Amino acid sequence: MVCLLIMAVFLTLGMGLLINSKLFLQTHGFRKLSRLSSYAAENGLKEAWSRMQVRAAEAFYEPEIKAETWLAIKQAPEKSLLAALQPLLEAASFKTQDEFSGMSWEAAASASLSELYSDEHYLKATFGFNIEATGQVQGPGGLRSERVKSELVLLAGHLPLNQVPAVVEKDGLEPAAATRIKIRPLLPENLPLPQIKTVSERLIPGEALPLLARGLKILKPASLPNWLLRQALGLEPGNDPIPEGVHLVQDSLGPGGIYVQGDLDLLSLGIDSGSQVIQFQQKESRWLLRFNPTTARSSFLSPSGNQDFNELPIPLVMVNGKVLSLRSGCPGSDGYLEGDTENGCPAFLSGVKITIVCSGRLDVASNLYSDGLEWKEGLPYLKSRQSQLIIWSTGQDFQSDQLTDGGINLVSGSDQKRIIEASLIAGGQGLKADLPGEKLELIGSLAATTINPGRTELNLFYLPAAGPPSPSEPDLQVYSEIPLLHLSHLRILEWRSTR
Repeated sequence: MVCLLIMAVFLTLGMGLLINSKLFLQTHGFRKLSRLSSYAAENGLKEAWSRMQVRAAEAFYEPEIKAETWLAIKQAPEKSLLAALQPLLEAASFKTQDEFSGMSWEAAASASLSELYSDEHYLKATFGFNIEATGQVQGPGGLRSERVKSELVLLAGHLPLNQVPAVVEKDGLEPAAATRIKIRPLLPENLPLPQIKTVSERLIPGEALPLLARGLKILKPASLPNWLLRQALGLEPGNDPIPEGVHLVQDSLGPGGIYVQGDLDLLSLGIDSGSQVIQFQQKESRWLLRFNPTTARSSFLSPSGNQDFNELPIPLVMVNGKVLSLRSGCPGSDGYLEGDTENGCPAFLSGVKITIVCSGRLDVASNLYSDGLEWKEGLPYLKSRQSQLIIWSTGQDFQSDQLTDGGINLVSGSDQKRIIEASLIAGGQGLKADLPGEKLELIGSLAATTINPGRTELNLFYLPAAGPPSPSEPDLQVYSEIPLLHLSHLRILEWRSTR
């Protein structure tokens, strides 16, 4: 009896251990199959995302579109832009089976319009771009699914040139020079590193009349004859040529922009006690525009006297001539800006938007960056994304439309490392860098007829525009001469398992 009892006990224990081992092996097997299925689903998402990235770089490499294509997009934006995204959807939809690992996965992509902004120049479409992948192990394995939710932004039309990282007209950049230009986005991007794009047609407008009209407070002029320009500048009526000098546009509603007739020897930007300062020097004469965005007060100091205003000016500087030196300056004891010191001074207030347009050549002779700019681990960090400095050389006289030797030249100065926080738009002869042995850190964008970096290494840090301009602000953007289609950014918002 004792032996039978002992046998029964051991038999019970043995059966229990066998059953427990079987349950453990089954549970472990299910977990392993589930984990492998999750790996398969993750592989599907990664492969779909990689395929889509490659296809996006190919599909949107050439930004130029025909006028009839732009017209079709304006008439039916959602339908037309979804058709443009179709190659990306097809690239991210597939089935794959790996014989070695015994895993298989498939992915499917979808896109839907979530937001649309449109004005007379261009439209901005934000799409929800989703990819769902399902994976399993061949045989009795269960299915696992994962999904990526992302945001894709397309720009179409006559785009603001500061919203395209780098674009140059055809044959405007030598292949050897292109290797010295690196483009790095400042926002997390899930696209291949952007490249300099080329267009075959004229990209940069030569005529600045639409922009000048806003600064001169003239409603859609067809041209700028002397009598109309004299009227806008508050000069004596007549058809006499505009006298050389710096003129503040003003009317009963307050100050407008600054109009300069003739070449400027020096144009300085600086900050003094919370105010933005713009200083002009032409031969022996100096002018000073000062405005404070916080108090909404401004003043204009000229050789003939000082004027104070309770309104802010239109931040547009129009130079019908050359700018022989554009630089930042530090405030001196007399209120004027002095030459940049060894440590450098910020050129403009954080959050301020300034547009400089000149008909002739413009030479940049120092650093130009906003207040609060910091560098961390080789990357710039901006205090405000709303800061905006646009520098445009048209290569064409404002009144006669005659061609000039326009362009933007980056000339050597005392700075060991040149930092420019601006959108450079170089018409005429394009952009030329004369900075032997120096590096140029450009925070903004670059559009040019030609680009000649010389021996300079150019690092372009691109930050997409924060959003549509405020209706209360004057439109001081420079728009492309031809319609473009540009994939602004594509970023992952969420990655999660669905089952």
